[in-house]
Amino acid sequence: MNILHANLKHLYQKRSFWLIGLIFGVSAFGVIKVIEEAVTENKRGGFSAPILWMFFVSIFIASLPIDVLTKPFSSCLPNHRKIPREFLFCIGLVLSFLWSLSFLFYTDLNIVKTILTCLSAFSVFTISYWFGAWFVSKVRNWSVVFALLPLIMLGNGLLNMSTVVEHTIVESSIPMILLGGIINVLAWRYWGRANLSRQYCGKLWMGAFDAWNKEKMSKFRQVKLAEKDKKNSNPPKLYLGVEDFFVSRISGAKSGSLQQYIWGALYKSFGRLFTQHRNDWIRFLMLMLPILCFFCYMPGGGKNIIFLMPALMVTHMSLGVYSSLLTDGPRRQRFFSALTMALAASILATIAVAILVSATHLLEMIMPILTFKGNEFNFAAINMALILIPFSMIPLTLTISLIFFKKQILVMLFVIIIFQILFAITIVAELTIMNAQLRIGTEHIIILLLISWSLFITTLRYISMRCCLVKQS
Repeated sequence: MNILHANLKHLYQKRSFWLIGLIFGVSAFGVIKVIEEAVTENKRGGFSAPILWMFFVSIFIASLPIDVLTKPFSSCLPNHRKIPREFLFCIGLVLSFLWSLSFLFYTDLNIVKTILTCLSAFSVFTISYWFGAWFVSKVRNWSVVFALLPLIMLGNGLLNMSTVVEHTIVESSIPMILLGGIINVLAWRYWGRANLSRQYCGKLWMGAFDAWNKEKMSKFRQVKLAEKDKKNSNPPKLYLGVEDFFVSRISGAKSGSLQQYIWGALYKSFGRLFTQHRNDWIRFLMLMLPILCFFCYMPGGGKNIIFLMPALMVTHMSLGVYSSLLTDGPRRQRFFSALTMALAASILATIAVAILVSATHLLEMIMPILTFKGNEFNFAAINMALILIPFSMIPLTLTISLIFFKKQILVMLFVIIIFQILFAITIVAELTIMNAQLRIGTEHIIILLLISWSLFITTLRYISMRCCLVKQS
């Protein structure tokens, strides 16, 4: 067995990639279904569906050789300098070739035009593949690219980009073949350069599943802060008012008391949020406002995702229940401090969402009516009646995190499944069951609030009082 075959075995020997393979396998059947509908119903745009699939596949594929290159001893492996290039080309060219065969079923093409179209599609698919691999090689925290998926889908619905790309593949086959050849030559040189190992050796880079690794993400944030301090000649600005607020209450409480423990836990969790990361969350709130304005112009309930986002964002939140130290604190203090932090996070998230929702109501009075391709789009503010959803959903996420604290990928999987169901309900807004309409009202949200908080408190008390709280770090 040569070294390339040994690297290709990572795709099925690593159990974490079984889930990735299952996800992309199911999505590939979805892409095939879209192409089948394009053939049978003569719909335009379906043949370009593999482009997005190739882009996201390349992100996970490229993370494997980069993860190896970050290890210092990988440079000692025999003939390993050329393996990243061979590894990526072996997978990318095969997948692009298989997807390009779908254009054999494209109608109204002669033999020569069909061959040119397949080559053009092959070039476009490889371009999408290499763009994803390049993004992973340049951006250490490349997981942020998945936040663009909803915007890409919405943009395709408005601008019909899939039809434009398909038309370009068919009608401009020669230029696309030449462009694809140039991109592949550049990719061959980029992934085979002599200083490739030196660029990544010893550096912290995101792996395929590191987004769910709390310890890796914590180290990643520390490295980013250290690099930020080196770039800035001025020391980071400290907001002494926040520091004094927490320190005065910790010092004023009785030593070893429950009150001191709770204030210390709050300072550990929220102190840095309002000092070191203050500008980050302010920029995030400012960025969310134009995104919400975009959703408010769209028909349907897509804008209601703002109520579910806080629950997704607290997936990695640590309540301080589990610890690698035996002397971290008594069980009773851990229980009440975790409960206090959950309440504080829920209240802060609800206030932040309320501010954004209130801003949409103010903007509704001044935002104009947009006209696009003869269609008018009115700005519709977000329904304030759903404001208690973040306060109801955060404890549900924290409950799942407490139960599966060692398996962050399971936490994310369960949370995504649950919130996709809830998001679909908020979009529909009305359910027809046995010819009766069920509206989602305030009473349903209050019932959900009581159930989620009761489940969280029960789970937290059981784990805090009866389970082993010492974890191996």
